[in-house]
Amino acid sequence: MRYIGSKERLLDFIYAFVKEKVEYEEEGTLTFADLFTGTASVSRFFRKKGYKIIANDLLTVCVTWAKAALASSNDITFNKLINSNQIKEQELTSLFQNNQDTVLKHLNALSGIEGFIFNEYSPEGKSKRMYFTGENASKIDAIRTQIENWKTNKLINESEEAILLASLLRATNKVANIAGTYGAFLKEWDKRAFNSIMLESIEVSQNDKLEHKVLQKDVQELAADIKADIVYLDPPYNFRQYGAYYHVLETIAVGDSPVVTGKTGLRPWQTQKSDFCYNDKAAKALNEVISRLNSKHIFLSYNTDGILKHEEIIKILSVKGETDYIDVSFQRYKSNGGGSGEIKVKERLYYVRNK
Repeated sequence: MRYIGSKERLLDFIYAFVKEKVEYEEEGTLTFADLFTGTASVSRFFRKKGYKIIANDLLTVCVTWAKAALASSNDITFNKLINSNQIKEQELTSLFQNNQDTVLKHLNALSGIEGFIFNEYSPEGKSKRMYFTGENASKIDAIRTQIENWKTNKLINESEEAILLASLLRATNKVANIAGTYGAFLKEWDKRAFNSIMLESIEVSQNDKLEHKVLQKDVQELAADIKADIVYLDPPYNFRQYGAYYHVLETIAVGDSPVVTGKTGLRPWQTQKSDFCYNDKAAKALNEVISRLNSKHIFLSYNTDGILKHEEIIKILSVKGETDYIDVSFQRYKSNGGGSGEIKVKERLYYVRNK
């Protein structure tokens, strides 16, 4: 996934630091709260390591990814849909094909319809915006409509819906005519935009008996209510508001037809804005979250290019107890064509043990 601040490349680094700081002689399964879950890569990773996960984000697209990442094979059978006669007989022919693949095959074969995404985000629609080719935009509309119909008719459960939507969102991102975010579309077509959108299967954990939770709340309001052994915080670190920069994916995840504005077709997003993106609010926001957390172990990922300075973060965390941190260097986030990719920046991982 092209996503600002993704921790996909830093998972082993984060895990090693958590293992170093958290006592493993504690009995039972530890609960790990990922309160800015984003693409849910951290939640998925720690779930595989045997932790009980609480994932949270304010964006519906991120909540969808988290629900898919934490789904279990116990819930992802698609049996009701398969037995409903909505899937064509010729799509059930493969001996080695599982039900998820069968459903995705059906969705990939749908004919496009000229719906909201087509009209607002393709040049063949009324808006003339170049986020997607007309063919891909109409397929997105058709697939999203079909998933919604199955949900309305109770042919798929919440976990199955999340798996299908996560697959659609991932596929959408691969054919989007963008530099990296949906803050703007490219004036010329990127070659990837001409690929036909194709949904692919999502890995599902087998027979996970743990009860994971996915929440959609503001972290500043949620912090005091979190009951977890470990809290991991990965807040925004610069001015980019995720609600605005990923507005198209948010619309697909929500499945609505909002009134959009401006050259980019921006959906209303003010209710999802983060105080962490403002120079004059970020320190107060972090202080509110940290002061309200009751968890024994608190970890914070923050980019050294971020709004908050190292000294500010240490001061805020130190209220809870003795603070430690380590650094890792990695390639700077850049757009498809921007920069050489040689500049290295630091991700700093902080730790404080609650007194």
